[in-house]
Amino acid sequence: MTKSKFKIAMLLKKFGIQKKQKRLNDAAVEIQLLRQAEDILGRSVWKNLEGIDKYKVNYWDLKKMHLKKDEIEVKVDEIELQIKQLKKKKEHQFEQTNNDGDNDLQKMYTKQNDRVAQIKEELKGITKIADNIRRLHDGTVLKLQTLKKEGASEDLLHNEELSLIKLKQKFADLKEKKVERDQNLVNQSAVLKKIETSINAKKSNYRNEATENYGIIGKANKALSTYRSQLGLLEGKLIEHYAEIGNHISKEHFTNSQCREATKDKAGLCKIIRALRESIELNYDLSDRA
Repeated sequence: MTKSKFKIAMLLKKFGIQKKQKRLNDAAVEIQLLRQAEDILGRSVWKNLEGIDKYKVNYWDLKKMHLKKDEIEVKVDEIELQIKQLKKKKEHQFEQTNNDGDNDLQKMYTKQNDRVAQIKEELKGITKIADNIRRLHDGTVLKLQTLKKEGASEDLLHNEELSLIKLKQKFADLKEKKVERDQNLVNQSAVLKKIETSINAKKSNYRNEATENYGIIGKANKALSTYRSQLGLLEGKLIEHYAEIGNHISKEHFTNSQCREATKDKAGLCKIIRALRESIELNYDLSDRA
């Protein structure tokens, strides 16, 4: 709102054309722009205010807060780097858990487990055959006893006795075969257990390292959250100081030589701020707001 536009608006107001709500909306937008301009001015010139008594408190408070802010930002950078390195380490560990060595070990386990399972199946087969031979043996013994009681011929008795001998030999062969398979099962199961122990040891190692990393990352994130919260509080205080400096020195730029020297590089911004203040007052006047 310029003074010429204000005069036109006042003339229209006398004829009943006021646009009160528009004036209030314009003023609200200009107030927002004014606060932003004051903040920018304060941020830009505070380092030039050490020698001006009125602003010494602001200057030293801001200097101290900026030093604190720099310290916290260094810590934040260090923690973020630590977290990044830990995550990279986790990725490397994940790759290790899926590398060729681990895959080979898993393949060895699968192959050995199949071998043990095959031996167990062979033992089941041997036991089944042995049970059948035992039943045949018992039946043949019973038959031989019956034949003897009935006075069967020597040839018939001899044939049954030969059958018994053959059955006993088969049973002895199976027994020897079972002993061999039992020992093989013990040996192959031991190999399987050794492979399984190696796999479990690696998994345990990965889990322990992962747990340790998660703990460190958790503490680092907690510290990071604390420092970021502190930065937020500091930034809030910095903004208050910037706004206070910008509000006052933008006025004193036109009345005080020291302030004018401190803000000489922002003279244009000071003029914009003054124009915004005047426009806000004019809009308030047109809206009949005191």
